[in-house]
Amino acid sequence: MGIKQKNRHYLASALTSKGFISFWPERFKELKRLYLLQGNTISGQSLAIRLLGLALEDRSLHINYFHRAEDPMVLEGMIIPVKGFGVLSRDHPCAQLGSFPSLKVKTVELPGGSVQTKDCGALGNEKVGQLLNAAGEIHNSCCSGYGDPSDAGVMNKATGWIKDFQERESVLKHFFAGSVTVQGEVEFLHHLLKHCRKRYLLKGAPESGTKVMQEILIEALSCRYGVEAFHSWIDPMQRVALFFPEIQVAVVDITCCYKDLSPLPDDVVWDLGGNTQTEACCQEAGRKVQKLKSFLTEAGRTADTSEEGKEGLYFTEDELDEIISQLLRDILSK
Repeated sequence: MGIKQKNRHYLASALTSKGFISFWPERFKELKRLYLLQGNTISGQSLAIRLLGLALEDRSLHINYFHRAEDPMVLEGMIIPVKGFGVLSRDHPCAQLGSFPSLKVKTVELPGGSVQTKDCGALGNEKVGQLLNAAGEIHNSCCSGYGDPSDAGVMNKATGWIKDFQERESVLKHFFAGSVTVQGEVEFLHHLLKHCRKRYLLKGAPESGTKVMQEILIEALSCRYGVEAFHSWIDPMQRVALFFPEIQVAVVDITCCYKDLSPLPDDVVWDLGGNTQTEACCQEAGRKVQKLKSFLTEAGRTADTSEEGKEGLYFTEDELDEIISQLLRDILSK
C-alpha cells in the first residue's frame, strides 16, 4: 500500500473533553538529551525546528515531528530516535513544569527577544477552561465512559505498580489521532494509515469497538510487539487506532464517534453488529457530540497564540544558520 515513510508526524497533546492532555512526559523517558528553545515567538521556534529537521534529514536521519494541538501548522518539537535527542518549545506546559527524568537538558536562546504568550496547555485563559468544562459535561451526559475505582487503596496500589513499570521502557507509545484547532477539527492519521501494509476497520454501534481494541492491545503487548496507540480527543480514554510498526499493520475503530474513514479495497472490515439504540437516541447523541466539538473548537481558537507578537521578531539568515549549526554540531557529535 505504498512505500514506508521515513519521517513521521504526530500530535502528542490535545484539547479534549477531559481538559488539556499531553503525552510528552512519556517521550522524555526515551531521550538522552533535550533541547529547549527559548525566546522569539512560537512561530519562530517552529521555523527553527523545521529547518533543523530538514538539515538532519539531509544527513539521512529519521525524524519524528510533533505539531501543536491548537495549530497543526506549527511545530512544538521533534525527536531524533536513533540519537535519543529531542527539541521542544520552552513554552510548552510540559517543559514549563521542569520535571524531567535523568536526561541532559540544554536551553537554546533564540534571537529577537521573548514574547509573553498564554499557552493553551496552561489553561491560563479563563474562557478556555470554561469551554473545556462545558465540553466535559456534554461528554459525560452522552457517553457511557469508564467507571472510577471506588476503593482508594486499590487506586494507590495501582499507582505503585505503575511506578515499578516505569523502570523499563514501554513498548506502548501514546499519541492523539487528532485535535480541535484554529482550523476546526483536524485528524492526523491519514499519512500513517495510507502507508500501512494492512488495515483492519471496526464498524458497528457507537463505542462497540472499545473492548475489541482493548483485547487486541493486550494480545499485542503480551507478544512484545511495539504499539503506537492513537487516542480520541473527544474521549481520550478511547483508542481510535493501534499501529504496529514492526509489521506495518493498523487497526482502526470507527465506532468511537471520531471521524468516518472510507475503506480501501484491501481493508479487512469487521462489522461488530447493528445499533441497539433507537433512531431518536442516535440523533440526540449525534447532536451532543457536535455541540461538544463546537465547544472544543472554540477553546482551540481562543487558546491559539501562534500569531501573537509575531511582527518584528524574525531571524536574520545568519542568525538562523548559526542556531542550526550549533544544534547540528551537538547532535551529530554524540
